[in-house]
This record gives sequence, structure tokens and C-alpha cells, in this order.
Amino acid sequence: MKIVVINAYVRENAGDAALLSVCLRQIRQAFPEADVRVAGMEDPSVHPAFEEAPNLGSIRRHVADGTVSLARRLVRKLWVGAIGAGLLLLPRPAAALLRRVLPAEARREADALAGADLVVSTGGAYVLARPGLDGHQNVFFVLLPVLLAQRAGVPVVFAPQSYGPFPAAAQRRLVARALGRSPLVLAREDVSVDQLRGCGLPASAIVRGVDSGFAFDPPPLSDWRARLGIGPHERLVGVTARRWLAPAAQDAYERALAETIDAVQATGARVVLIPQVSTDYLGDDDRIVERRIAAHCTGAPLLIEESVDYRDLKGVYGECALLIGTRFHSVIFSLTSGVPCVAIEYEHKTRGIMADLGLGAYVLPIAEVTHARLWALVAPLLRDDTGYREQLARRLPDYVAEAGRFPELLRAAA
Repeated sequence: MKIVVINAYVRENAGDAALLSVCLRQIRQAFPEADVRVAGMEDPSVHPAFEEAPNLGSIRRHVADGTVSLARRLVRKLWVGAIGAGLLLLPRPAAALLRRVLPAEARREADALAGADLVVSTGGAYVLARPGLDGHQNVFFVLLPVLLAQRAGVPVVFAPQSYGPFPAAAQRRLVARALGRSPLVLAREDVSVDQLRGCGLPASAIVRGVDSGFAFDPPPLSDWRARLGIGPHERLVGVTARRWLAPAAQDAYERALAETIDAVQATGARVVLIPQVSTDYLGDDDRIVERRIAAHCTGAPLLIEESVDYRDLKGVYGECALLIGTRFHSVIFSLTSGVPCVAIEYEHKTRGIMADLGLGAYVLPIAEVTHARLWALVAPLLRDDTGYREQLARRLPDYVAEAGRFPELLRAAA
């Protein structure tokens, strides 16, 4: 059996790497003898495999390759986009000939899709759009491999993920066409279910799932307290941050986090700024933001400066007594380690999943972050987190068990 996992991201994004890791493990659990390959955003010449699954590269990576000039990327998008449209619209014999003129990396993915028995679109939050041309092209290139597989008669399954927003009718029609033909579409929050229903998918076509990050549980790889230079009984509070807002609002958010870090450290706890994402791709490196935050602090927090393997990074969250988390998979990594979290929301996945766990009161939208609002959530947990931990004990086991159901659903859909 040949299986292609599409829409994978990069390993320096620890959350997305965890989702891909779980996806591969669960596919192999469902189909132990399968030949599994990955089509994602990593350059195959740099990373030829991910956890022993060969890396094909992808159409998306080729057209969005940040190592080439903007002009070349635009040409690639126009050229590959036109060929992709032809592959979907032309008669099959003509489409088979047209596929030969795709650039080598794009052709590898297209050939693998045509020869697969099953395609799995990995978990994440990438089936979405913004207004305008950029939003249209994002939806098109995300769904192009789905549509190519379906054109070849190959079933495509959507692992648990978030969907939307889709501001344009054309975007919603394309989403409905691609996902409406899938034997399994898993949405990881109610907001995403509503987004898909707004595209015209019937409720019966959508399965309410759980983020695969809740099934990510690698063994400890490091003594993080020794690495950070803190004692076994010192109270450690983690913080994750990211670039998201316009410059003035971003600066206000970073200064509010710095003021909150000072307040936490005034209680005698130590704060560590944790880079959940440390990639050069799209300039999305949390270490840059976290250095600025540390520079605003009166008392220096701990900084993790190296790019840490996603499996190793999971361990640092387990050492924390509390997490103030913007990157949502840092929140998931902490919750599954039994660590209370205050979550800063930048996409609807945050409030959706926290609400599922009965923790919606501990979510603050990123645009509304001030020290006063953040401290109002953090300070009570520093004094007494018993109620939070009891809520986790009640809700988390069933949630984790639900995340483990994907192999069963996969076998039924294949």
C-alpha cells in the first residue's frame, strides 16, 4: 500500500513537527506494511526524510521557496498554477502529458499522488485564506494536491485540523469541492465545523476530532533543569511568544509580556522564554521576538537560544509550574504534561480547544493583551492552581484517548 502525506510543514516548527510525527505513527499503526512518503515544505536536498519517511518536497514548497527571488517565485506560481489547472481540467491523456512539463520537485509530488492508494493531509491550520489574491492562491496551492489525487481516483483523508476563514465565495466553493469528496474530514474545534458548513459541506461530512498534538508523548531526552541552570525545587514558568501583529500593536504585546514576566519573577519564580518555532522560513523565528521581550524586562529571564529538536523541546514544558503560551502547541505540550496554561489566542483553534477542555476562561486574544489583563489570569494560578489541575484531570484523559482514535478512523476510510 502506498500512502502520501501532504501539506507537511518544517521540523523547526515544533507543533507542526509533532503533528506530522503523530500522523506518521498512526498511519503505520493502521497500515504496518505501507510505503509512506511525505510531501511538505522541507527541501529534500537538506532533509531527505522525516522519521524514516522519504521526503518528496512539494508543489507548495517549490512555488514558495524562500531561497529564490520574489520574481522567480511569482513566475513559478504562474507556471505551476497554470499547469495545475490544466491537470484538473484537461482530458486524462492530455493531463498525463502535461504533468511531464512540471518542474522536477512538483512532478515528484504529482506522480506520487497519482500512484498512491491513499493520501493523508496532515493536521495543522493551513486550509484558510485572507481577502484578495494572496488568499486565493493559498487555498489553490494547499488544495491542488488534494484535487490531483482525487482526479486520479485516490481517496484523500484530512487529519484533525482547523479550517477557515474563507472570506470569498470562490474560496468556499473550492474548499467544498475538495473536502466534499473526502471520505474523512476531521475538524479539531467547533469553530472549524462552522467554517466548513459555511462552505456548503453538510454536517454529516464533517467528523469532530481532536488535535493530534494530544497524542504526542515522546520520552524525555534532556535534563532541562541542568541545561537551564536551575535547581530541582525552583519554580519555573514558561512563556512562548510570536510575531503576529502590526508593529505598534506587536510592540505593546511584547512589552505587556515583559511586564508580566517581571511580576512573575518578583514572586521568586524563574521565567524561561521558549522558542516553539525557530525557522528562517517566512522570518517566523520566535527567538527574535523573545530577545526583544527579554530586553524590556527589568530582571533577565532565561532564554533558550538554540534550535531544539521538537521531541526534546516537549520536555521543557513538563518542568514548568505554569505556561503563558501564545504558540498553541506549546499550550498542548504543557497541558499533556499536566501543566496549567494561560493561552494567548491568535487563531480560533486556541479558544475552540481550550473551551473543549473547560478552560475557556484562561484565554486572552492577542490584540487585547495588556499586563493588567494577563496578570489577572496568571496571578491566581501562581497562588493556587488546584482547581485548574482538577479540571485537567477530569477532561484531559478522554481528550487524549480521542486523539488516539485516528488509526481506527483511517482504516474505516481507506
